[in-house]
Amino acid sequence: MFLLSACEPKPASQAPGGAAPATAEAPAPALAGPSLAGAGTTVDLAAMRGKLVLVDFWASWCEPCRREMPELEALYKRHQASGLELIGVSMDEARGDAEAFLRDVPVSFPMIFDEGQALAKSWSPPKMPTLYVVDQDGKVAKVIAGEVKFAELEAEVTQRLGGG
Repeated sequence: MFLLSACEPKPASQAPGGAAPATAEAPAPALAGPSLAGAGTTVDLAAMRGKLVLVDFWASWCEPCRREMPELEALYKRHQASGLELIGVSMDEARGDAEAFLRDVPVSFPMIFDEGQALAKSWSPPKMPTLYVVDQDGKVAKVIAGEVKFAELEAEVTQRLGGG
């Protein structure tokens, strides 16, 4: 038996129109979509400009994603009042799979269901999970492909929020 340290996503084609994938120091691609919370709400990265935003691409079938979700929730709760936002992006093929996952592993931060993989195509996460740190100016400051080292992420978030 073996365990994967990161889950490989299903291949996504190049970003629409030949746009570059989300990379460090580049402006973050657009990110908006229907909330998994329902009620016709939309989650939009552009509305969070001026805040530090973590964008987490995940899938219900990804075991590292399952392990990280409670730690992401705890990080979000610790720093939300200081200006941290977090957006989860489900890359599941079926919305019901993402909803079932979130019933088992509930979180308070907004989640988008990436129907048709349009966001994955424009952001091009290299593996599951992938976490993007988007700074207050809307630029991708860091890309973490694979499991997050939370002590390092905690230090980076604290520093970027002006606390260290």
